[in-house]
Amino acid sequence: MENVFYDIAGSITGGCVSTVLGHPLDTIKVHQQTQPNVSRVGLFHIAKNLGAFQLFRGIGPPMMSQIIMNTVMFSVFRNVKEITSNSSVMDENVSAMCAGLISGFATACLSTPSDWIKIQAQLSQNSKMDSSFLILKRLIQDHQHQSGKVIQIVYRGHVANLCREGVFTMVYLGLYDRTSSIVKENRGRQGQSLRMGEVMVISSFTGACAWICNYPFDTLKSVMQGKRAHERIPMKSAFLSIWNLGGAKAFYRGLSASTGRAMLVTSTRMLAYEKTRQLLSEM
Repeated sequence: MENVFYDIAGSITGGCVSTVLGHPLDTIKVHQQTQPNVSRVGLFHIAKNLGAFQLFRGIGPPMMSQIIMNTVMFSVFRNVKEITSNSSVMDENVSAMCAGLISGFATACLSTPSDWIKIQAQLSQNSKMDSSFLILKRLIQDHQHQSGKVIQIVYRGHVANLCREGVFTMVYLGLYDRTSSIVKENRGRQGQSLRMGEVMVISSFTGACAWICNYPFDTLKSVMQGKRAHERIPMKSAFLSIWNLGGAKAFYRGLSASTGRAMLVTSTRMLAYEKTRQLLSEM
């Protein structure tokens, strides 16, 4: 029971800190992915044109969802890893990767609708009429007798997001788990907490690796979710539209801003999570 409480507390802290720090770069990334002409412009130029308010547009849904998703992600990873580690079929490496994959699939069910609302707000040019809350409210009002339609709209790009979250969490948490274990073993501190600098370095590295691996799925999801509610683009059409802009390279538009954001978010999230758990366990 204590582990569950520690996971929740660490997830709340990590979710708030990482979202506030990473959201401006995420907004820039979405503009680069969905608008080909923007992808050729520098980060500071985009930030200057958007302005501070626009950079933080749509932060509400990811702030709330990150708290829930982090709780699900860390809890599912821990439990699945414990179950698979006790199996004679899997070694520690496979167990960690498997736990990360399943954890990613679980969080995708929460992040898909949150990301749709966030992206709609980020791409909007109307600062008063298109806040995250008003976008969701207007969507429900427009389909008040079609609740199934609302669900279909906010879950656009879900398959791409399943792949995105699954690959990311598999590499991020799986690699972090194994790397941190190796560091502890080599320094004779097995069972003890990592130092702050070690957490930052390992989580930054694994976060960057994970984001580079899953980025094509993220671009595909952004294009599918960047369309307005009354517009829909099938996955195949979205894939071809990206491919026609420059082949495989087009799937990596905005990678620099996004990888920097990934390193910032994953390191601060893991640091806040680990240190919150450590502080609570010592109380």
